[in-house]
Amino acid sequence: MKHTSEGIIFDVMRYAIHDGPGIRTTVFLKGCPLKCTWCANPESQSRSPEISYLIERCLLCGRCEGVCPNQAVTVTDDSHKIDRTLCQACGLCAENCPAGALKLLGRKVKVDDLFEEIVSDRIFWERSGGGVTLSGGEPLMQPEFCKDLLKICHTNYISTAIETCLHVPSENLDAVLPFVDLLICDVKISDDAKHKSLIGVGNRRIKENLKYLVKNKQKGCLIRMPLIPGLNAANEDLQEIAGFLKSLDNNIHLEIMPYHRLGEPKYKRLGREYRLECQTPMESDLHWVKHIFEAEGIKLV
Repeated sequence: MKHTSEGIIFDVMRYAIHDGPGIRTTVFLKGCPLKCTWCANPESQSRSPEISYLIERCLLCGRCEGVCPNQAVTVTDDSHKIDRTLCQACGLCAENCPAGALKLLGRKVKVDDLFEEIVSDRIFWERSGGGVTLSGGEPLMQPEFCKDLLKICHTNYISTAIETCLHVPSENLDAVLPFVDLLICDVKISDDAKHKSLIGVGNRRIKENLKYLVKNKQKGCLIRMPLIPGLNAANEDLQEIAGFLKSLDNNIHLEIMPYHRLGEPKYKRLGREYRLECQTPMESDLHWVKHIFEAEGIKLV
């Protein structure tokens, strides 16, 4: 059966080992309803394609300026500037950059074409117990594309996983559930007002979707929590999250993800400012967090 649905992705990562069991091929989709200040993939937030500029590679040759149809690029002997209010992300500048300093982040793909692109990794999936993971951004902002890609994977006996923040309509979740083996879900902050203040949206929909998944036990579900000092790492925050998770099920498995700054250079490449000033948690912090959750009977992985 031929699938005609089309999606917008910005990367395909092969040999991924942190996005589910075994060796996986992770497809990153554009668009996210959250605005996390610590986001390590800022290129995932907008649904539209974007241009990334890596100053270290730039030759200041001016070819990009010459081909830009919107005069969004200005190149002098010692500077390169992109007016992102004029840039339409057509990709001509990236296509004509001899040094690879410019890159178009975001491309439209059809489900069948993408499957053909990734299925060559099958030998790694089969030998390691891995498969295909959809990530983002928030993949369920493109539910039809996700459903068709997951379905074709299942039809071909390929294990599937999806990473989701769960801030999506329940019907988007229901559309993919029959074709997902593992859901990897984020819980960031328990308090609704604080969640809205720091991330831009409340968390009621997230909690309801997570309750639905756990209650119905339709699929495997791994819950992840980013640990960000100054934002959600205080004792009160952790106790609230532990209490919420405990109310869901007595057999919850939680993975703690310590905050890091590895995504910071991406902001500069996209012409944005990285505004979060936090330190990476120390080993002693992680032991303390581990104690809090385990005291509530929550298993950490």
